[in-house]
Amino acid sequence: MLFCLALFLNTSGAIAATPDNTQSLCHSTTVKQANSQITYTTKDITAASSKIKAYYEKYNKLPGYVVINNHKVTMPQFLQLLSDDIYLHNSEGSSTVTLRNVAAPSKPVENVKYGSLTKTQYINLVKTTRSHIYSTGKAPNYENTALGKIKFQNLVYIFSKIEDFQKNKKRLPNQVSVKPFNTISPDSSVQSKIDAIGYEEARFADIQGQSSPSVMERVGYGDCWADSGLLYNKLSAAGISVRIMGCSSGRYTLHRWVAINTGNGWQTWDYRKYRSQHYGALGSGHYVVKY
Repeated sequence: MLFCLALFLNTSGAIAATPDNTQSLCHSTTVKQANSQITYTTKDITAASSKIKAYYEKYNKLPGYVVINNHKVTMPQFLQLLSDDIYLHNSEGSSTVTLRNVAAPSKPVENVKYGSLTKTQYINLVKTTRSHIYSTGKAPNYENTALGKIKFQNLVYIFSKIEDFQKNKKRLPNQVSVKPFNTISPDSSVQSKIDAIGYEEARFADIQGQSSPSVMERVGYGDCWADSGLLYNKLSAAGISVRIMGCSSGRYTLHRWVAINTGNGWQTWDYRKYRSQHYGALGSGHYVVKY
């Protein structure tokens, strides 16, 4: 018995995950099979990327395929769309991408550590992935990076994160976080990294007027700007998705703090848990200072 899981993205941007335990529905004639004549815009690809990213972070797995504008796109094909679109954004701006027939990898393997890839590093990863697909007609089992081997499924997720950022920020990110596949939810090892950083941060005194993270680490004190920069640097280095927040209205418009995302959405850093001296009012009108 064949089990399929699909994400359907219609022209309005709606999406639904559909479990399917019948072979006939997996090959339903209402869903058009992909061919080399189908093209997608950046808007199509980024919309699907956001849904794939959200689906993985909720269910800790990828769907079998995604339907975009009534065409079934497999995950190997979607990796091709992702790599092409990111490549175009980096080299010549947005354009349409032609969908190709891409075979699934034979035996994906992974041996990657937590960390982040710079823009230069992930663009090189996009190029090598794209080159492999175009030269072999199939998705790679894995690609080598400075953080180790990243397998096919994780490439889909990482590239989807890049596209989702592009959709929201109208530019490519300066870096992208990398974690072993199937560990997006905060497991014990991830939580231990977070706790270690939290207890380390709590030892720094809250003194206004010293706003440099590097100076703060050297002298042992600093203000909220220094502290948020320190947390951002340490959490990013540990592979934790983090961003610096600010507020645009209220009494504390100069205040800064951090938020992290371990797979369940953005959460304000738990300063109280670690008895940090930098816990304070968050103000109102929140916006992202740095991500």
